[in-house]
Amino acid sequence: MADELRLDELARKAGVASTTVRLYQAKGLLDAPRLQGRTGWYGEAHLTRLRLIARLQSQGYSLAGIGDLLAKWEQGRSLDAVIGVEAELDALLGDAHAIELGPAELLERFPEGSMTPNLMQRAASLRLVELTADGTVRVADRRFLDTGAALAHLGIPLDVILDEWEALVAQTDQIAGRFVYLFERYLAPDDWQMNLDTAELRNLAGTLAQLQATARQVLAAALDASIAHLGRERLGALVEKP
Repeated sequence: MADELRLDELARKAGVASTTVRLYQAKGLLDAPRLQGRTGWYGEAHLTRLRLIARLQSQGYSLAGIGDLLAKWEQGRSLDAVIGVEAELDALLGDAHAIELGPAELLERFPEGSMTPNLMQRAASLRLVELTADGTVRVADRRFLDTGAALAHLGIPLDVILDEWEALVAQTDQIAGRFVYLFERYLAPDDWQMNLDTAELRNLAGTLAQLQATARQVLAAALDASIAHLGRERLGALVEKP
């Protein structure tokens, strides 16, 4: 069938190891593939489910907790309905998807010797990385890896980068709380916390996705303006020095 994937292709698109896909199947988190002879074929529903699992893991859910959550989610809903809502939720991820790397591959991204075991442990405590059952390292969002490595190659120590990340998250949580308040106060229906049907859930997820995109633009513009303003002040002070 068109648009179906082999195991290795599915794993690559989802940013996980092939063994992770098999693990999720063994734990009942992912449906078995369609078999054609001895070849298993996976579809869009499998990819969407893998991305949703990654999102839930990044929020601190264990695999057992994810299994319970998905089981409750699917009760009383058809498979097509569940996949449809999962696709709407997956849209909230944008281009930010978890990836899995071998330990050596991860270390190669950073200046030699900069990533110590203690720093890796701290990154794990901040939920930036996680050691998987098959020995790979799962990065919650590939942007964390790209920006962290870029800052490290500029010469900023990794412990300082982690300090700044921890401080930044505290502030972004507050900012996110303000946007979530706007969502709950003005955009969500009054009874949105009650049982909603599939169409209402999809519409609500779509509205939240639009708010997320708008919030991203506002924050980017505000940050650009702040850096430009503060940067001019700092550079101006240096120029004025005798």
